[in-house]
Amino acid sequence: MTDNNCPYCNYDEYEVIAKNDFGVVLPEPKSLSKGHCVIIPLRHVSSFFDVTDKERKSLLSLLEQARNELNMLHHPAGFHIGFNDGAVFGQADEHLHIHIIPCYENQALQLDARWGFTG
Repeated sequence: MTDNNCPYCNYDEYEVIAKNDFGVVLPEPKSLSKGHCVIIPLRHVSSFFDVTDKERKSLLSLLEQARNELNMLHHPAGFHIGFNDGAVFGQADEHLHIHIIPCYENQALQLDARWGFTG
């Protein structure tokens, strides 16, 4: 199932970093650091707790693949990995997406309103 108004359902194939039968890795358009990307299920689903077991394993496999690729390309010191689930940030019907944000030495990560931080 796709949502015609959802940017994650309507991505451009040329942006795809990696893909498998159930998910895709895309660059994050509002990047917080060099290499920041998102892992999304191909099916439009808003909660991590609503994905199937096959989708969950697929997303975690893509997360590991993205980490390996980012390690080779950018050599970060570590990663911030996370996602919002539920309506707490006004995103109840949003397409599930998992952020993988490379963190670099001597570069503070500034989380923004997507993570509930203001100011």
